[in-house]
Amino acid sequence: MDDLLKLVRTYRLTTGLAERLRLAEDIFRQIEPDLRFFVFKALYSSSADDVLQEVLKAVAMSLGKFNGDSKSEFWAWCYRIARNKIADQQRREANDRMQPMSHHELAELIEASAQDAPLSHQDRHDLDYAMKLLTRSKPECYEYLWKHFVFGLAYAEIAEQQNLSYDNVRMRIGRCLEEAKSLVA
Repeated sequence: MDDLLKLVRTYRLTTGLAERLRLAEDIFRQIEPDLRFFVFKALYSSSADDVLQEVLKAVAMSLGKFNGDSKSEFWAWCYRIARNKIADQQRREANDRMQPMSHHELAELIEASAQDAPLSHQDRHDLDYAMKLLTRSKPECYEYLWKHFVFGLAYAEIAEQQNLSYDNVRMRIGRCLEEAKSLVA
């Protein structure tokens, strides 16, 4: 029997607190490096350490409930916990990024991104006007364009957030761009 699985089974059957703590330390000494790699590979943000701690805490809280029969089942269980905690963090970060932005702030961001050729006063006015019209006529377009062009979310990321297919998001953003162009014209 595998050492790790033996430790987990022994942990489940042990009632003494001191022995359980020793067993938990041995288990976490073995799983922490792999879970650290998994979390840090998925999250590029400064929150990766915090998420790793949440993963380890969740594993510790549920360790006594794990009832798999193999090392691969144990690792699948650990990685499922990690994926859930990573997804929670990504949702929090996405929500933080998705705070409403004024039309003026959006225009300033677009202008800043065009560093070599800042928008003229008239272009800025036209952009602001188009974004206001777009927000009134097709609010979802404003949201899609904002997520893709301002926050730089890839089609796949938007698709995952909206529970849509990649192609559906790609087509929606294309249609929204056409709508914005027609509003300005």
